[in-house]
Amino acid sequence: MAYSATAEALQRNRLGVIGICFVLMLLLVVGRIVQRQVFEHATFTAMAKDQRNVNEQLPADRGKILVYDDQLKAYYPMATNVSLYNLNIVPTQIQRPELVAAKLMPYLAGTGIEEGQLIETMKSNKVYVAPLKRRIEKKEADEIKSLDLEGVYLRTEEYRYYPEDSLAAQVLGFVNRDMAGQYGVEGYFNGELSGKQGVAQVEKSSLGAQIAVGGRKIVDPQDGASIVLTIDRAAQYYIEKKLKEAVIKHGSTGGEVIVMEPSTGRIIAMASYPTFNPNYYNEYALENFSNPNIGAVYEPGSVFKVITMAAGIDAGLVSPSTVYNDTGEVQIEDRTIKNSDLKAHGNQTMTQVLEASLNTGAIYVAQKLGRFLFYKYLNALGFDAATGVELDGESPAHIRPYRQWGEVDLATMSFGQGIAVTPIQLVAAVGAIANQGKLMKPHIVDKIIYPSGAVSIDAQMVRQAMKPQTAQLVSAMMVSVVQRGHGQRAGVPGYTIAGKTGTAQIPKGGGYEEGPTIGTFIGFGPVEDPKFVMLTRIDRPKDVQFAESSAAPLFGDIANFLLNYWQIPPEK
Repeated sequence: MAYSATAEALQRNRLGVIGICFVLMLLLVVGRIVQRQVFEHATFTAMAKDQRNVNEQLPADRGKILVYDDQLKAYYPMATNVSLYNLNIVPTQIQRPELVAAKLMPYLAGTGIEEGQLIETMKSNKVYVAPLKRRIEKKEADEIKSLDLEGVYLRTEEYRYYPEDSLAAQVLGFVNRDMAGQYGVEGYFNGELSGKQGVAQVEKSSLGAQIAVGGRKIVDPQDGASIVLTIDRAAQYYIEKKLKEAVIKHGSTGGEVIVMEPSTGRIIAMASYPTFNPNYYNEYALENFSNPNIGAVYEPGSVFKVITMAAGIDAGLVSPSTVYNDTGEVQIEDRTIKNSDLKAHGNQTMTQVLEASLNTGAIYVAQKLGRFLFYKYLNALGFDAATGVELDGESPAHIRPYRQWGEVDLATMSFGQGIAVTPIQLVAAVGAIANQGKLMKPHIVDKIIYPSGAVSIDAQMVRQAMKPQTAQLVSAMMVSVVQRGHGQRAGVPGYTIAGKTGTAQIPKGGGYEEGPTIGTFIGFGPVEDPKFVMLTRIDRPKDVQFAESSAAPLFGDIANFLLNYWQIPPEK
């Protein structure tokens, strides 16, 4: 009996412990429920809402880049958007790799993919393989679809498309895989072109399907603005063609051309060679993307003598008929600076200085000006800052403060060495000579078309950089250069053209390279009512040394085309 009583007590104790455990567990469960349902109610409600409500991005359409075509009387797209196809495979779904590869290979020509390599990829059982080919157009995509191959898919993707391929590529820039504009207009106006993404807030089930009767909140996307350029497509095409021919003819490393309307600052054409195709930008070297017309400074050589001469005449220190004695060289400190032809010409007028491109004559004017006054005119003509043209990557000129100049610096700057400027700055400055002394801001955008309406870009005068009389006198001197000086091959029969040649050495390690030069010609016409100011440049020609044989003939060819294209009647 004692044994039975002890066992019974032990059993009751065990039941009590179990009961207590159950009670504790029940309290824990109730406590947890209270915590979740009361204290953490707001948190879990928000989590459930987040899981049910999903924000989906609604992409905005990127704006177009357009030019106005006078012949079509309509806008023509230089950059637009297209839906193209990517060719994809899923190796785990492909049962007969050899057959599938054989059928796909005709469509993979030019991709670099070998048939054996493709078969090996198909047998790899990979879940994901990068697209075999991108940018497939609809016709080809339909052909691939008709093959009805398991594990082969065509997926659409939005691409930026440039209908004219490389035409004006360094003006346009390109859009990368993230749809961000790079270089040129695409980079400069990336924000305006991109627009703003919209968002759709929708309710989805636990399986991810949209609930038809669920809540839906939409913020519509704002499509990007379209940019209308001042570029003339026909002129741009002709100029790029002739520039390429000139670069190849002279065995040059490259070349540049800018054509601007001097009265408004409108850029008619801007070309550089070598160039690239923005549709396939990833196939080109990085240096092809930069636009040297705006982004690279260089020592321009004797074209800068017209700037020096304009400053001297405007300051009243010389006139076109002022005479000096050219001994063929000037001694400054420990330097002897000579004329490019190594000759002494005796008594010469300032007009003859430009005709024969005499370094000693430019130094004569600069010394009369002095450092401060010369620097003042350089600033007045826009060489102190970037022009502000609407292109990504513009560089300012490289001009040290005048207090840091030595006498040698002043002398060499007078004929365009020891000073680095951009082609667009030169065009703007000489455009002021063509425009009665008024410096205009270069601009390459005619208008911006927003979804709400268009905004035109008006001509903008920066300042009156010189007196109108100065501009007229220098223009006449530049006409003499074309008619009697080194610029004769830039002339156009029947028209009065003003211009100046420049052959510059190329800086290297504190000195200059032996042999290679850069040839530049800059001018405008017709002089009585200038329709264009133009710079042509040929870099490192192998067959000729001076600009009169490289850049000047290119200028003359393009000027002849423009005058005929615009149907400007001959003056004589």
